[in-house]
Amino acid sequence: MRFSAWSSRRHLRRRAARMEKHSSISLRLPPPDEGQGPGGDLLAESRRARASAELARARMRSLQSLTLALSAALTPEDVARAVVVEAVRTLEAQTGGLYLLNAAGTSLEMVHSVRCPPAVEAAFTHVPVGAPHVPVAVAVRDRAPLWITDLTSMAVRFPEAAEAARPESGDVSIACLPLFSRDRTVGCLAFIWGRAHDFDTEERAFIDMLAQQATMALERARLLAAERGQVERVGLLQHATAVLATSLDLGHTLRGVALGLVPTLGDFCIIDVLGPDHEVRRTFHAATPECAGLLAASRWHPPERPGTPICALASGLPAFHPDIDAAWVEATACGPEQLSLLRALSPTSWLSVPLETPEGVLGALTLGHCLSGRHHTEEDLALAVELARRASAAVQNAHLFHQTQQALQLRDEFLAIASHELNTPLTALKLQLSRLRRMSSDGDVRERTTSAVQQVDRLGRLVRELLEVAHLSEGRLHLTPEPVDLVDVCREVMARFTEERERAGASLFLHASNAVPGRWDHSRVDGMVTHLLSNALKYGLGRPVEVEVSCIPGDLARLVVRDRGIGIPAEQLAHLFQRFGRAVPLRHYGGFGLGLWFSRQVVEAHGGHIHLESSPGLGTTVTVELPRTPESA
Repeated sequence: MRFSAWSSRRHLRRRAARMEKHSSISLRLPPPDEGQGPGGDLLAESRRARASAELARARMRSLQSLTLALSAALTPEDVARAVVVEAVRTLEAQTGGLYLLNAAGTSLEMVHSVRCPPAVEAAFTHVPVGAPHVPVAVAVRDRAPLWITDLTSMAVRFPEAAEAARPESGDVSIACLPLFSRDRTVGCLAFIWGRAHDFDTEERAFIDMLAQQATMALERARLLAAERGQVERVGLLQHATAVLATSLDLGHTLRGVALGLVPTLGDFCIIDVLGPDHEVRRTFHAATPECAGLLAASRWHPPERPGTPICALASGLPAFHPDIDAAWVEATACGPEQLSLLRALSPTSWLSVPLETPEGVLGALTLGHCLSGRHHTEEDLALAVELARRASAAVQNAHLFHQTQQALQLRDEFLAIASHELNTPLTALKLQLSRLRRMSSDGDVRERTTSAVQQVDRLGRLVRELLEVAHLSEGRLHLTPEPVDLVDVCREVMARFTEERERAGASLFLHASNAVPGRWDHSRVDGMVTHLLSNALKYGLGRPVEVEVSCIPGDLARLVVRDRGIGIPAEQLAHLFQRFGRAVPLRHYGGFGLGLWFSRQVVEAHGGHIHLESSPGLGTTVTVELPRTPESA
């Protein structure tokens, strides 16, 4: 008897070895009543023990394989695919699926399934958490695994689900395990077998381990996605800020912002801005040409009834609708045009934030998801609010720039008109004073009329400066090049400054060894030299003023005007060549502050360069370099 038992055990070991090497392994244990008699009982017990050990090893290999697969899973979809495929294979389930809770926490969305019948998948792809007769929803609500061993028990508790899962023949069993990370609901893991199934302690523990693995991997994928999203949001904010800072052309700037927000924050972006004329101008960008065509034909409309949360321009308040459907569109749209647009867009998510300033609402930034099926989050809303804040500043700056440009244009127009109108009476006044001076024999009268003529000449120069400002502001500095000797021009200008030189008590010196010919606009160059000499005498403290004219290599003419007067602080040098730029108080020194600005315009129009060096108390040196044959000639 002992030899027979020993022989039977040896035969069992050899047979099991052959099965392990050449056969697939069944994960179900054999029935306990297999065999008859003591030898049959021993054989059955040995087979069950070996199958149990092999089952444990298979489950361990499955967990190792799953761990390896999850280590490379970076998204929830990757995690769901790896978990469901491995679990269905190891558990020999008929089908399996993994659900994730949506952002609003209201619905379970199937992320991945294996061998799921089309009817079942269609019925249970989106499962409301509050659904009373759906196993996955009940498991998530109760925060406890749900084990359904056969179709009969399922029909008692979940009649609708049992009807959907009822096979043509056989039985059904289901396992639903909720996925939790700390106190946060992640989703649910569900499996279906095409037979009645008693879940023993070891199998329940194994499935629970699968659920824990899935939960940890999903949490890691969520953190990775959050990190990527944060980096993407920071980059998006930096890009939008750079775009907003590059230009005061509002249309170009807003188009750049809208282009950068799609598709990260939405499948389409609409920016409505209230202009200075109180007209709303729309800028948009969309992920598809069809969507862009719909937006191109749209325009902003004020709401026909209060409280419609479509565009923040009307309410001045953010509108945040992360999960919307056709019913929301029908209930929210104002007017047939808006309803038609929203029906065509079929948005799944919508947010709109106002562009606000202390003076009021300037516009609105609106973003929507449609074709992608994505939904906005609270982080998206916070980013949109920050973008709207920065866009508001850019819109306000653009409006102020536009208003400033209009004011400058009106000023230049006024200066041009005023200059023309003032020239006529000044010319007549000068003629009358000159005639009176010639006709009078009284010395006192002649002296007074001479002084009056000088003041009229000074006033005439100021009027001409204003006229030049108007012309240059309009881009009307036209040059008429002709042969000119720069040395002769300097002599002529210095001769006209005889009276100013005497009043200032200064001396003028011209250093020029030879003629310096070139082709320049005589009147413009004369005016430039006049301004430079006038400044040198005005700020020279009565000390000598030197003028140097020479030719330098490169076929250039150089003019240097040097005084030894009050000088200019270094911090004032930067803006001296601007219009109305001044380095001294107006009450101490007259003039408009246009001399250096005009000189720069003339020099640069001839293709030359002008620069200034100065130190307080040591004087100022202005150097001009002109091409002797400018390209404009």
